[in-house]
This record gives sequence, structure tokens and C-alpha cells, in this order.
Amino acid sequence: MRNHYALLSFFVLFGCMQLQAQGVCNPAGNILIYCNYDGGNMTINIDENIPDIRIGICTYESISVAITGTYAGNVTQVLYAGYDNDGTTSVTGVDAGIVDILLYPPVTLFDVDGYPYMICAYECDTTYVPGGCNTVDQAVDYFDTTLPGTIRYSYMQYGVLTGTYNMSNGGNCCVGAACVTAIDAGQDVDICAGETTSLSVTGALTYAWSPVTGLSDPDAATTDASPTETTTYIVTGTDADGCVGIDTITVTVHPLPEPDIEITGATLSVTGGVSYQWYQDGTAIPGATESSYTVTENGLYSVVVTDANGCTGTSGEVNMIIQSIGVSSMHVLPVYPNPTNDYIQFAYAAGGDLKWQILAMDGALAAQGILSESTTAYRIPVADLQTGLYMLQIISGDSMGTARFMVLH
Repeated sequence: MRNHYALLSFFVLFGCMQLQAQGVCNPAGNILIYCNYDGGNMTINIDENIPDIRIGICTYESISVAITGTYAGNVTQVLYAGYDNDGTTSVTGVDAGIVDILLYPPVTLFDVDGYPYMICAYECDTTYVPGGCNTVDQAVDYFDTTLPGTIRYSYMQYGVLTGTYNMSNGGNCCVGAACVTAIDAGQDVDICAGETTSLSVTGALTYAWSPVTGLSDPDAATTDASPTETTTYIVTGTDADGCVGIDTITVTVHPLPEPDIEITGATLSVTGGVSYQWYQDGTAIPGATESSYTVTENGLYSVVVTDANGCTGTSGEVNMIIQSIGVSSMHVLPVYPNPTNDYIQFAYAAGGDLKWQILAMDGALAAQGILSESTTAYRIPVADLQTGLYMLQIISGDSMGTARFMVLH
């Protein structure tokens, strides 16, 4: 709930008797207010990483406002409510869709000493009668009512607003200094992509988390967080006395490993992990926990890799055709032409019918078949294969021949 400053004149005794008294009134606030009479040409430098920044501006004469800074993207709304005497007021540096320029809208707080429409406000002293402009109470209440959030500071002066105003410097604090309470959101958290972690904060009565993306309950002391990317959450807490505290916690999201099986003869291997588990036809192979595994049986093989962050990823399956009891002889075949766009051929001394398979380099089966015995050279058509590098495996009895070749179209 926003605070409406009906007792603002009381707070001024403690907050901002002088125009030069810089500061932040509410460290958990997100609303910045700039008001004067003479308009101007000012730059607002957003140099603090505060989420959901809302900016309110009120002047009598026209003003040009440029919004810059490392965190200018955190600005979600700019609201001008004033007289704009020559109609040239402008706001640049942010998306035009978040800028509203309202000409003398009705005030949200009636004050016998102030004007009934928003046209200007220039004095931080709440006991001052402005004589034709709005009182401090009216200016503060208008932006506090129309902008979502709470007021971080207000900056008011009579003369031209010119030069650069750093957000980190604060303002006049004409709304009075807010009391502060200590809250604790705990230590930063690391998770793997797709996981959920629990965030908890203590020290206050009510809470609000921001951003709300990935949170199960952004208004609870304990909320589940499932961000899809590394996110710093800011939590604001308010205690029973209305005092406000703020804390942050970063949830670092580590990507899952994406293992890619390499095939060398009957040996499968992967890299990038600290632990491994190989599977055949969806079942874990006992003892197959190294980065490589030599296949002795036909089947579909995959591997689960765990990296240094404790995140796991599963490879795709590769189809391996091996004689049932093992391979006693293995050698590299010379194939030609290589590269090719039509066929490959090779000589194989073992004779007899040959089982063959062609694998893409990601282990996917591209083609397979049986070749009848040849007295010259065996030939396999590859014209239907896409351009790329492939692995040929030839199986005869308990021996295997392998070859890599390139298809170019």
C-alpha cells in the first residue's frame, strides 16, 4: 500500500529544511520526482540498479528531459503532469510507449493553499504557500497515487532544471526520511537449468519480491524460484512500524551439459564432465562410468554426463552394430573416391557377405545394409546422403573395418 503524506509538514522538521539537503528518503522506493517552475533542459542519469523505476515530472514552463545511464532500461514509466507553457515538453532516452505527458490533470489531494490542477511545484518547505502552484503535499501525493510503488525521493526547486542529475545523489527528500529495518534474504544460490530453488527472507512483516518472473508467490516470505537465466531478486520488507528494508539475492542458472558422442571404431567417448554413466537400450551399464566405453554388443547407446556444477545432461542415442561376442580384429579401411558425391568403394580381404552401416558424426544411423561377396571391390551408393562427414563400419565375422569419408554435393 502506498503512503499518502497527509502529515508531510511534520516530517519536514526532520527531513529537508534546505533545498540542498540531498538524500534518499526511502531506500526501498522506486519513484523519482522532479518539480520546478522554470522548466529546463535536464539529464537524469540512472546509475543505480533499482528495478521498475518510475519518474514523475511537474513544471510550469516546458522542459526537455533526457534519460541516460547504465540502468536506463530499468525505467518503466515517465509521467509528466504540468502546464507545459509552450507545448514543447519532451522525454528522450526511453521507449516513447512508456512516456505520458498530461497537461494540468486534477490533483489527487485537495489543499486550500495549492492549485486544483497539477501545474508546478517548487518549494521543499511544506509550510510554504506557493501562490498559484501546487503544494509539496499535492505534488507528492499525485505521483504517489498515480505511479505504482513507493517514493525514493523528490527533487524540487524554483529555477531551471539543467545539467545532469544522478539517481545515486538522491533528492531533496521533501517527503521526509523513512525509517529502515534490516531484512535478510540469505546467501546467493546456484541451480541447474530447469530446477527450482526456495528463497526465504526474514526481518519484516510483509514482503515484495522483484522481478516476479519465475516466482511462485512474489509477496510471500518464502517463495519458489524457477528462473530461466541468472537473476538478481530484490526483496522489500516492511515491519509492523512501517519501517522498510531491502536485500538482494542472486540465483545463478547453470546450463545443462550437452554431450556429443564421438565414435572411433567400437569405442564411444564424450568430454566436458566430471562423472559419466553409459546406457544400453535405456538401461545403465554396470561399471560404465568413464568418459569412454567400448561396445561389445549391438544396441542403442547413450551417456549421462555430470559437470562441475552438478548439472546433468543426456546425449542422443547412437546405434552400434557389433558381432554378438565382441570384435577380435579391427582395422582402418581405405575408401575411394574421398570426398565423393555418388559412391564409395573398398577392398576387403575377408570375403563373404558384409554387414555395413554409415553413421553421421553425431552417431545417428544414416544407412545400413548387407553387401554380397565381391572378387574385386565392394561399392556402396551415398548419393542420397547430405553433405557432411560420415563414419563407415564394415562387420565380417568377428572383425570390423572402419573408415571416415566426406560427401560433397
